[in-house]
Amino acid sequence: MVSEIATNGLDMSAIHPSNGAKYSPNLYKWLNMRSRKHHATMSRVYSDKSGRLWIGMIDNGDLFGAKLMNVLCCGSKADSACWVGLGELVEVVDFWQHYTKIGRCAIDPTHTVFFVGSNTRWRTNGDTRECLWCCNHSQKLRRWVEKVDKSAWEPVVIAA
Repeated sequence: MVSEIATNGLDMSAIHPSNGAKYSPNLYKWLNMRSRKHHATMSRVYSDKSGRLWIGMIDNGDLFGAKLMNVLCCGSKADSACWVGLGELVEVVDFWQHYTKIGRCAIDPTHTVFFVGSNTRWRTNGDTRECLWCCNHSQKLRRWVEKVDKSAWEPVVIAA
């Protein structure tokens, strides 16, 4: 018996990298592979118990897909596989809606990951910066000085 899997509702034209640097060229390439057209219509994003993100589809408890970070790094060269024994995977609710709206910030809501193209992510003004991808995150540069005590063994010179 083949189980019916619902499509994900993703509009590929909306996340094309030509629409802005907030969209991952590698994720787009992986979703749009000629040999795996089902990626674009069937893939969903899941989180495991450690918070690692996965992309693909679940069938009979197994994930057919890849680690999302691997897809972001390798694009269409990222291998898809049947991942068995990952434990409970929880679908990231409305991931594609969020990604369509705010791009890679949907993957990195804490704004701590460096992405290819991150040079277009920030507008900097002095010691503060604002995210241009989601327009909903600011950071302040904090500076500090730390005292470091050092010690090292040195040879003793014995006078002859």
